[in-house]
Amino acid sequence: MPAALPTPSALGRRLRAARLAKEWTQAQLGQRLLGLDEDDPGTAAPRISRYERGMHTPDLDTIERLAKLLDLPAAYFVASSDTVAEAILVISQLPPRKQKEALALLKELQGSDKSR
Repeated sequence: MPAALPTPSALGRRLRAARLAKEWTQAQLGQRLLGLDEDDPGTAAPRISRYERGMHTPDLDTIERLAKLLDLPAAYFVASSDTVAEAILVISQLPPRKQKEALALLKELQGSDKSR
């Protein structure tokens, strides 16, 4: 019986969703990440596959490079929960003034929870 595949991590699920939103294959993202030409054989797709399946966790520098390629904040990939990750995405897509307003609203909510 073949070994069970590892359960994808939150980072892996988010990476896969972001890659698919760009309509890129694992090979295309891997080639961009590694700076490879289309004709280069190699490890581009397997590397991304290992990240997505949770077999390996990229280091912070790699997460930051992936985030830049995918036009997302790096914090989205390492957020502790899906709710926090989604909040990071929403806030990051707002203009700076609206980001400050959103932060003020979150702080207000935090303060109202403390009073309970």
